Amino acid sequence: MKTIAIIAVGSMLCAVAAPTGVRAGEIRKRERHQERRIEQGERSGSLTPKETRRLENEQENIRDEKARAAADGKITRGERREIRHDQNAAGRDIVRKKHNARHE
Repeated sequence: MKTIAIIAVGSMLCAVAAPTGVRAGEIRKRERHQERRIEQGERSGSLTPKETRRLENEQENIRDEKARAAADGKITRGERREIRHDQNAAGRDIVRKKHNARHE
């Protein structure tokens, strides 16, 4: 009986702890994806050097924001929401700059 109780408690703890790691992983995954999109735009010539620099600065600001949020050991729901909002805006900026009429 004790073994079943320990297993049940352990599985509940894993279920509670998993979403935080998944969310942090989602932030990292989006960050890498956006960086690849910027690099691809730079290689293809659809981004000018100035646009590339601005998009990379925007990504750096998001990384700094994420580091500040994680400095206390936990990224709160509000901090995740703010990071996600900034990533959404950065994603829109990437699309706009890659598909405007400016090219190298």
